[in-house]
Amino acid sequence: MCYLDPFNYLMGSLLVFTSWGTKVECADYEFALFDPAKGTTCGEYLSEYLQGMGSSANLINPDATADCRVCQFRDGSDWLKTLNIAEYFHGWRDAGIVVLFVFSSYGMVYLMMMLRTKTSKKAE
Repeated sequence: MCYLDPFNYLMGSLLVFTSWGTKVECADYEFALFDPAKGTTCGEYLSEYLQGMGSSANLINPDATADCRVCQFRDGSDWLKTLNIAEYFHGWRDAGIVVLFVFSSYGMVYLMMMLRTKTSKKAE
């Protein structure tokens, strides 16, 4: 049903144009904090994760041996990918779909007004 909702496309286009490529800076309470395995640095401990599944994560202190600080996103595009907006052109696509919704809605209203019967057009 979300594909039939014009608000979905409106928000998609607005989010892409305002958030794509914007650098994310996490506040202190937004970091994932943990200690790496004994004898390793944060960068060594997370190297495989950061190359694979956590490629959008931002390790703040790779040389630390305690209190690793990881921010979930590097920039706005990483966050938008979690909302199923994977490419920048999706913003233009969504904006075009919103325009189609607007014109088709006005067209339907015009068509319905033209199809009214003569008896329903009389003022009483």
